[in-house]
Amino acid sequence: MFDLQSVISDTGVRLCLDCGKCTVVCPVTRYDAEFNPRRIVQEVLRLNGRSPVSDTIWSCISCNMCMERCNYNVKFTDFIRFLRYKALEEGAEIKYSHGGAPQTIMHIMAHRETRQDRLNWLPEDIKIAKQSDTAFFVGCAPYFDVLFSDLGVSTIEGTRGALRLLNHAQIPFTLIPNERCCGRDLLLTGDIDGFLTLARANIHEFGKRGIKNIITSCPECYYTLKIDYPKFLEDWDITVVHITEIIAQVIETGELTLGKLEQKVTYHDPCTLGRYSRIFDQPRSILASMEGIEVAEISDNREKSLCCGASPWAHCGTVNAQIQKERLAQAGATGADILITACPKCQIHLKCAQKNAESNDVCQIEIQDICDLAARSLLPQEVS
Repeated sequence: MFDLQSVISDTGVRLCLDCGKCTVVCPVTRYDAEFNPRRIVQEVLRLNGRSPVSDTIWSCISCNMCMERCNYNVKFTDFIRFLRYKALEEGAEIKYSHGGAPQTIMHIMAHRETRQDRLNWLPEDIKIAKQSDTAFFVGCAPYFDVLFSDLGVSTIEGTRGALRLLNHAQIPFTLIPNERCCGRDLLLTGDIDGFLTLARANIHEFGKRGIKNIITSCPECYYTLKIDYPKFLEDWDITVVHITEIIAQVIETGELTLGKLEQKVTYHDPCTLGRYSRIFDQPRSILASMEGIEVAEISDNREKSLCCGASPWAHCGTVNAQIQKERLAQAGATGADILITACPKCQIHLKCAQKNAESNDVCQIEIQDICDLAARSLLPQEVS
């Protein structure tokens, strides 16, 4: 499917020089001296495609910080993805997290004949259009909350919040009962075939229903559907928007007015929504529109935001936990009551770090989805 020389050309890795900017900003390198983006590139170029490639390719968390700082636009994360694809082709084994359960679910969903009960979480008060060419792409939140119930996560509350906001703004949408995972985690680990199988199954479901527009609240689903699907699939012709883009717009036009909440919050920019997709302002404008909300910016924010610290459910260890601990400490230093994020996986990874802390030096700040918070502001408030 790929060859080394075309990938080298497409990613521009030959431009990688001895400046070391990627190494300086890489959160993994900060805690693991063996991981060095520049050194990986140099090793592959020196070997000219011969094996073995260093096992450090699995340590990259695909946060895109290196590409943010690179003066030569070297697409290192795309290069890593190719190296992982090549390694899997040659028989490498991935050290999956959580017993490989997320990947197992993805591969089960990839079967075209799979039929799912995906909508049993849907409350009766949420109105779904009987016919619409706009679908809300739920993503894996219904599965996340089962897989990670021990962490006390409720990522589906973010989804419910997003749908309630759309209802309040009178924006019609439908749901796809047999929607599949977008496949991003498989893509990031180099399982291109698995990714494509999921993508084609999704296209089949969308095509049956005449879907022309997709709204999603998961940043990874957003980027995968908007950017990766057109790269890999010739027949993809669907407009994709993130929920924060829509809600920020209808707030600005006056079509939606949020309520009041007395909270001090800090906002965590997810890597895929921020650095990858350049959506920085919309979540902040949503928070700013709620009366009573005080926003304290975290020290590393916007394009400099520190990753939640985990790869796509694989090769997660002490280095990842140290990155998560640092991010939670930054959140705690703001004095905020709640850490707000727009990504279900950020919520899971950071709560995992809180639960698995071996001492009391990991900040136990509450973590909540931005759509859940915004939707709560629309509920009748208790009078004290």
